[in-house]
Amino acid sequence: MLVTPAIRPSAREQLATLERLGLSAQDGVTEADLLADREVAQAIRRHPYLALLHCLARDADGELTHHPHVTTVDLEHVVGPDSYPDLVRKLAAAGSTGELGEVHGGVDRERNRWVVRFRVGQITRELHPRLDHDYADMAVLPWIFDAVCLPGQASAFVRHGQRITVAYVPRWHVDELQRVLDRWAFTA
Repeated sequence: MLVTPAIRPSAREQLATLERLGLSAQDGVTEADLLADREVAQAIRRHPYLALLHCLARDADGELTHHPHVTTVDLEHVVGPDSYPDLVRKLAAAGSTGELGEVHGGVDRERNRWVVRFRVGQITRELHPRLDHDYADMAVLPWIFDAVCLPGQASAFVRHGQRITVAYVPRWHVDELQRVLDRWAFTA
């Protein structure tokens, strides 16, 4: 059976979709700015939405922009007792800003687990990711992504190689954004 390849949306269409879903480009970054960088333009064509989200998550050293509600997690850097608390702080900066307090990490050697405890607003949470010195616990990460959200917000995420890009949007847009990301995840 022949399958017609998906028509990849233009950078303009991708920006418009993300803006409609609550992720407008920051710092005045335009389609022209994105397409002016040959490497970025090529990535956006090859990996619709995924590359654009990755560009939005770049920090000041990565050029373009740093979106306040998008961040990237390197799965190989979440492997120690301090790395989970650091991850929670990083995600909270994109998901709940000033609501995060009291973040602690440790090791429960008897159960072969990391321990991370944190408070968002008035709610204290504790989780126990699998103890692994090579890679983050993928079963726990989506839970952490949502645990740092402000009320009315939710996370959508996509994995690309050893990284995950996480976007925080209004809860009523998260399902559609996740469908868009899942639709194009095969290109990552």
